[in-house]
Amino acid sequence: MLLIITLLGIGAMYLAVSAKAADAGREVLTLEERRQDLLQINAELTSRLAQITTPERMLARASELGFRPAQPEDVEYITVEGYRAEGPFTAPKPAGSDQIGSTTLSPAYTETLGDWFARVIGKEESE
Repeated sequence: MLLIITLLGIGAMYLAVSAKAADAGREVLTLEERRQDLLQINAELTSRLAQITTPERMLARASELGFRPAQPEDVEYITVEGYRAEGPFTAPKPAGSDQIGSTTLSPAYTETLGDWFARVIGKEESE
């Protein structure tokens, strides 16, 4: 009798754990579907933004609002008393452009086998 009650208890716990695992699996699938839907919506919105911000559309919209390209006679330059320019203007580099073409690997990843042997043998000789 005790054996039957123990087996029933173990069976009930197994079923409870299995049910929790199944619920968790369904929730993961639901969240993955939601994620895919959101990625699709994001892609559609990005595409829509690209369409409505093309230079042609922006120029047409600006013209509708009464804007026009500036002519040389429309531009006014002002001088600020006491201001001294420090030299010719240098435009800032775009973010991340200073890393183009430069090696950012650690020396540990650029060491050759021969370099490693020379370093190890050099340490042993100095000891």
